[in-house]
Amino acid sequence: MACDLADEIVLGGLPAVAVAANEALRSASTKVSMDDVASHSSRQDCWVVLYGEAFDVTEYVQHHPGKDFLLQAAGKDASGLFESIHGRKGKAVLKSEGFRSRYLVGKVERDEPEEFTFVNDVVYQELSSEVEAYFRSVAGTKWAKGGFCEQVVVYIKFALIMVLALFTKYQSVIGSGSLVNSIMLGVAMLLVIFNISHGACHGELIMRYPTWFSKLSQWVHVFLGSRPGDWMQWHNVSHHQHTNTHSDLDTNRGMPFLRLHDEDPHFWWLRYQHRYVWFIYPMTHIVTFIQRERFFAAFQISLCNLLSWALAGRFCMWQLLAESFVFGFGFVMINHITHTNDETEYVHRPTTKVGWGEHQLRSSSNWCMNNIAVTMLLGGINYQIEHHLFQSIHHIHYPEMSKIVRRVSKKQNVPYVSFPTYFAALCSHTKLLVRMGTPL
Repeated sequence: MACDLADEIVLGGLPAVAVAANEALRSASTKVSMDDVASHSSRQDCWVVLYGEAFDVTEYVQHHPGKDFLLQAAGKDASGLFESIHGRKGKAVLKSEGFRSRYLVGKVERDEPEEFTFVNDVVYQELSSEVEAYFRSVAGTKWAKGGFCEQVVVYIKFALIMVLALFTKYQSVIGSGSLVNSIMLGVAMLLVIFNISHGACHGELIMRYPTWFSKLSQWVHVFLGSRPGDWMQWHNVSHHQHTNTHSDLDTNRGMPFLRLHDEDPHFWWLRYQHRYVWFIYPMTHIVTFIQRERFFAAFQISLCNLLSWALAGRFCMWQLLAESFVFGFGFVMINHITHTNDETEYVHRPTTKVGWGEHQLRSSSNWCMNNIAVTMLLGGINYQIEHHLFQSIHHIHYPEMSKIVRRVSKKQNVPYVSFPTYFAALCSHTKLLVRMGTPL
């Protein structure tokens, strides 16, 4: 469902029998539940929900530029993903009679109301229109999407970071096994996720780079202890679509040791959370990445120890723990504060529908926007607002995009939270910890 696919690609390929079967299904029942959709969640049987309607995209997956990229939303609502990745052309294709006649299943009936609205999201409509206009103005230049400047950054970062990551991994597991190497490996893992696998798993490289390179950039995520598909499930589908709500797995996994929202229950020990949380954060890698894929992580840990024992005559569990703690602490300290601070908004269960794009503005924040070194080193994580609004655009474009977003947010009277320094953002995060830890 990419925005600039030709109609013949988007609509191509369903056998007559499959078309007839789909039409029979639609005529028999034009209403489906989310449970019905959830039961179609595999490559062989893939439904997705877009803007309140269910589509059977099983046959369409092979025509999608990202192929398996579509499967992250199998059996789920992907409206927010579609909104932030596709422009006017993609939405026109979705509304076209040819696409709907082949893939539409029916309208979705929900037990709970939808969290956000997309139809009347005036803020995001204006933002999307202006950002598209900007990229039309630089099309064909070195600053275009996938242009010379972007490609230089993408390929050079990939080469340098992967050399560092592989070298430090070898030294930690097979080589000297020193603590310094394990710490450096933890730092290299942070560079990998922020500069390579994170963007690739958001679709930054699809269509503008070779397919093999896009896939490879996604799969280097295994370097962090989990597979890219699992990361997409809880990061893209959950966090990016439902930022700072009850459905956001990223900001709702700390209880009962961490309270970040008013709706969470309070326990007596939480009054000290602003003091002890710094000792919990290093566990982020184990809890967030490894725990979700125990068997895959166990295989990697076993393989590393087997290689270490066979080639170096020792086991490497302490080295693996050290790199895990460094990566976990760095990841949460860099990424977590962009949403969980005293300036951003958290809505447990929205009582009134707000525009999805407006909610992204209210629930995200930036820091160190004027520091190009920070932006390049961290893959644009410090431009979290722009990243959440347009997740498949490479971070090299964020500084220019931020000018548009700030102008539109001011015009629409929507907060644009930006901290001048990292320390200011960290202080705001600490302030939230103190406030949420205070007894009710």
